[in-house]
Amino acid sequence: MPQRSAEPDEGAGPAPAPAPAPVVPPGRRRTVRRSDEVYWQLRQEITAGILRPNSALVEDEIAARLGVSRTPVRESMQRLVADGLIDSQRRRWVVHEHTQEEIVQLYEVRAGLESHAARLASRRASQEQLENIESWRSKMTALDPAVLDDRAATNDSFHDAINSASGNRRLLEAIHANRLFHFNRRLAALYSAEDLALSSRQHSDLITAVCARDAERAAATAREHVEFSMGLILRKLF
Repeated sequence: MPQRSAEPDEGAGPAPAPAPAPVVPPGRRRTVRRSDEVYWQLRQEITAGILRPNSALVEDEIAARLGVSRTPVRESMQRLVADGLIDSQRRRWVVHEHTQEEIVQLYEVRAGLESHAARLASRRASQEQLENIESWRSKMTALDPAVLDDRAATNDSFHDAINSASGNRRLLEAIHANRLFHFNRRLAALYSAEDLALSSRQHSDLITAVCARDAERAAATAREHVEFSMGLILRKLF
């Protein structure tokens, strides 16, 4: 049987509201290469769900919008194809629509990466980083459904606070490369009270383990949390 895609039909709901998008990867100095800036801008717009699956990407329109020539746009498109984020179809570019199998693979990779990042953060985080991680507790463990929209918007920043404390820039970049931000926003509307309670408990356990420098408990909790998110996506979006 053909696999259902990760995206609903057009009538399933409005697209996520546009958000400011960085044009360089986190942790790197700003590059002077225009093609790098265009690449990271388009990549963020795709992973945030601003550019929707199966949307056509017209080089001339993108070049005009970003104030560049077609050359850096074309170079960016080729890099995005290699990332699996867009497809080349009959001499045109379209945003890739992820299948269920691809989502499983992405989350399996994330489980390994974020588990190890949590382990390293427990061992390497400075006191200032631990205090920052602890400061997220009230926001990321609230049980009121009214917090879901805000949590969807800040979830990745919370996890980046932990992942960054690993002290491994390449690991952090690999995590970002395997993250699809727009699923957080779509899942927020589908959380049950039980889902919210379990997610909040996992956040609390993760914060506690990292701040206690319990590396193996932090790693296990991070893996559990990513696998929980994958299960929700497979159960509610397919």
